[in-house]
Amino acid sequence: MMIASILDRLIQFLIPLALAAPPAQDPCVGIPGGCPAQNVLLNIPIVLGPILVGLAAGGAVLMVVIGGAQMMLAFGDDGAAGKGKMTVIWALCGFALALASQAIITFVQTRASPLAQSNLPTLDLMAAIVSTALTLFNVAFVLVMVYAAFRLVISYGKTEEHGKAWNMLLWAIFGAMVINVAHSLVRAILGIGF
Repeated sequence: MMIASILDRLIQFLIPLALAAPPAQDPCVGIPGGCPAQNVLLNIPIVLGPILVGLAAGGAVLMVVIGGAQMMLAFGDDGAAGKGKMTVIWALCGFALALASQAIITFVQTRASPLAQSNLPTLDLMAAIVSTALTLFNVAFVLVMVYAAFRLVISYGKTEEHGKAWNMLLWAIFGAMVINVAHSLVRAILGIGF
């Protein structure tokens, strides 16, 4: 079933390429304004993404089964059971990364598409990189805040763990303020036109 789906997607991608007009013949003759320029390479991640995620899902399921078998056949050996547990954990992490790759590709395409029409591609590229880094740092800030809050909850009154969690919260807040203030200052200076 999966192979049929993969072949169907490949055929849907390759048929328009095969039916394209030969180079000597202009397919846009008679169309007012001509044909808009299209980059066929932009469709490759859209077509291949689901296929690769499907393959990653199959591989993840296979590795989870192998890890489960390692744990089951450990016969009380903690090392072998731990190896099976790590196999399952890394298989699930890899599958999560494969699923996140679709979101990452969409994120990069939306950030990079304005660069194609830009008159100052270098400046716009730097702005896109800074904006992307700022978004990633803010996501990391939220994750650190959630982790620190979780550590606060499970500290069970241990002052050392409690202090580490509060330090993590304070440094995360301070780092986020520095990053966002620096970004705002740069935007303000560029807006003034120095």
